[in-house]
Amino acid sequence: MATAALLSQHSSNPLEVSSSDIRNRTAVRKYREATKTRYFAGHIASSAISDALSGFHPPELEQYHDHLATLYPDSNIPQNQSKQKHTAMRMVDLDEDMPSEPDLSMGEAASEDEGYGDEDAEGEDDPDIVDGDDVYEGTDEEMTLLLKSNEEQQEIQEEIAELEAAVPQLSPDYKILDRLGTGTFSSVYKALDLGYHDKWDNAAWHGTHPPSSSAWYQSTPRPPSSKVFVAVKRIYVTSGPERIRNELAIMEDCRMCRHISQIITAFRHQDQVVAIMPFHRNEDFRDYYRVLPLEGIKQYFRCLFRAFRDIHARQVIHRDVKPANFLFDPRTGIGTLCDFGLACRMERGPKLGACLHTAPTRAHPHGRIKPPDEYDINHIKKMQKEARLRCNIPSDKVGYPEKDNRPHSKANRAGTRGFRAPEVLLKCGEQTGAIDMWSAGMILLFFLTKKFPLFQSSDDIEALMEIASIVGRKRMEKTATLHNRVFQTNVPSVTNEGITWREFVEKLNPDLRIPPKPDPRYYPYTCHTRHRTHPPPSSSSPRSRYSSSRSPSPGPPDPQTYAQEMEHALDLVEQLMHPESVRRITPRKALYHPFLRDEDEVEDDEFFPHPFGEGICAEWHFLDPDTEEPCVRVFVNNGRNGDETEVRRLCEGEGIAIGKQPCEFHKEEYGYMFS
Repeated sequence: MATAALLSQHSSNPLEVSSSDIRNRTAVRKYREATKTRYFAGHIASSAISDALSGFHPPELEQYHDHLATLYPDSNIPQNQSKQKHTAMRMVDLDEDMPSEPDLSMGEAASEDEGYGDEDAEGEDDPDIVDGDDVYEGTDEEMTLLLKSNEEQQEIQEEIAELEAAVPQLSPDYKILDRLGTGTFSSVYKALDLGYHDKWDNAAWHGTHPPSSSAWYQSTPRPPSSKVFVAVKRIYVTSGPERIRNELAIMEDCRMCRHISQIITAFRHQDQVVAIMPFHRNEDFRDYYRVLPLEGIKQYFRCLFRAFRDIHARQVIHRDVKPANFLFDPRTGIGTLCDFGLACRMERGPKLGACLHTAPTRAHPHGRIKPPDEYDINHIKKMQKEARLRCNIPSDKVGYPEKDNRPHSKANRAGTRGFRAPEVLLKCGEQTGAIDMWSAGMILLFFLTKKFPLFQSSDDIEALMEIASIVGRKRMEKTATLHNRVFQTNVPSVTNEGITWREFVEKLNPDLRIPPKPDPRYYPYTCHTRHRTHPPPSSSSPRSRYSSSRSPSPGPPDPQTYAQEMEHALDLVEQLMHPESVRRITPRKALYHPFLRDEDEVEDDEFFPHPFGEGICAEWHFLDPDTEEPCVRVFVNNGRNGDETEVRRLCEGEGIAIGKQPCEFHKEEYGYMFS
């Protein structure tokens, strides 16, 4: 019953897949072998057709296969392979000879055959079993469940059946296919959107990013009659109502943000809450962080920092940044930040035990150190002196008060161990987006050291000691003072000066500056077109479109250039991992850092989606004084110079000005005619 609900319900395929097809181990083995030939050269063309299915570079698919055939002339890769019917998978006769495999290493999907076994299964009398010329068809993305072990398949099928029974609104509109992941508070499933083309208005979550933006893929409508996949997030009943409301409200506020998982819709049935989001193809971070080319690493962080820049401008902190929450496709260079279950808004902290830095402002997104006249500097010096004296006390005399009558410090400490910034561990009450930047710095350390994870503390004290063992006692004392705390330790491994993050990386990875060989599995080598190059938009010609030019995939990196790039990367790490939050680099400055800035690309400011009420047409935007709904004043008849206007109420994500361009409601008045 569960399998039938999984693969047969609402199927658009001409031939249905019955549950006995899936249970038949011979048929499963045959499917695996029929799809095995795609996984040649250790993922070189891993799921290449999903580019077209997911909307990524479909016009370049043919050139991509030509490129692979050029790189591997002896691998039996047919040129112009994209002309073949990739969107179908055929189940051939069990006695028919399979195509010969290329003489190259197989990818992980092929190696998983061991989980299915080679022995024949019972059920030859079942009329639903594939035999002879019978075939069934389905896209690769629809069949990913079959790539998992039998035990996991059964577990997922039971989960899907239970979910469909618990939330009956799902079945008419979505066909759930597979499980994408599970967490403490939710599970996420992949599903087919059955009403994308003829039932829903998708404009709200697609947004209006211009074609030259890196987020253009978010705004591109899916091709007619194509299969559109979504992610179905089931939020467990153990999550509190306020936690659920906060997550959904923040995702609404983050509509039109770049490289952010957009919320399509959400609904509740009794105690079950489900959110629908676009499906983003990605791979496990552990599979590529050691081998991703340098340009791919840059693209990873460009996407991540654009996401940070957009949400931080809306006073939102993600709070749980880690590789598992950033869906990155290493073949296309497209990344998407997801899972806002722990996200929060930047709010004023408590007065008791207040930090010695200000709240975030437009001029200082991470706050700034308060003037000396706003706190008792003599008291702070006294506490620092006492803390340094205690550092020299013998270990048998060090401990905590048995009865501590001091008021407890309360602050949001959500996040994943190993990724928490010092201010989170020190219970800072005035937290900013700097905590997300620290987590991004940790991810960059993984790429540079080729080691993951690096820190695995069991509690906050141990986490502080891990950081202090690198940055040194002096810098940790200064950081603690910034948050109105003292730091003291007599652990010998925590030296007074510590080392720099540069030295830390160089110790763990002595071969840091040696350029690796080109890896054709990953971006940018998977793309026939390395980059678009866009001439700067002319202020005198606002209607002109950005142009693009083609260039072949890049060759092996030059050793001298590569070494210089590593110097830039190490400098960026130092700025991302600065223990003092007010001195940590901001997302915008990181995007303009020499490591990430591309002189051939248009500056990021041109594609920044302003928060509602900001931008060139801000004068015509306002919030309804009674309902606080976003509204715009639109000119009618004679345009901007006319006297007649009307007010339109907007949904979240509408009326967003991008860069120097007005929002979609005022383009004509400002002389912009972009589509």
